[in-house]
Amino acid sequence: MDIEAARDELAQAADRDPRLRAAHDLLIARGAEALQIPPHPGLTLDEIVRIAIDAPSTDARRAFAILLVHALGIPGLLPASGRVASDIRTFLERALLNPLRRAGYPFDGSSYDKRQVLARLHATIDEHLCPPEPSIPLWLHGLRRD
Repeated sequence: MDIEAARDELAQAADRDPRLRAAHDLLIARGAEALQIPPHPGLTLDEIVRIAIDAPSTDARRAFAILLVHALGIPGLLPASGRVASDIRTFLERALLNPLRRAGYPFDGSSYDKRQVLARLHATIDEHLCPPEPSIPLWLHGLRRD
């Protein structure tokens, strides 16, 4: 999945439809594609997220998680409470463990605290996806000479 294209497509779908149905349908389609779930009538985002929680770690699964982070930045697109919201948090915590750590995510915090961090994460997720730069130069470790 091309995450940049999917993110742009999600933003455009949300702008076109104030009820956000097109954006919701896009999340279902991209999730089914990422997890290789055969599309069928009645397939819901809830189902996809529950499958994604225990799915093997792949680049497509991670890309879907990043798309969900961007979806959380669109007010009203995803539920803020209930089982679906809890499942989304669980999925993101498993799929994006290190980026969430770098973002200061409160793993031991309340659901409210977690929801607040996730709601703002879309703005900085790209920088948290990159591994941190080494703080000690490699030459000091004796691994490379400059």
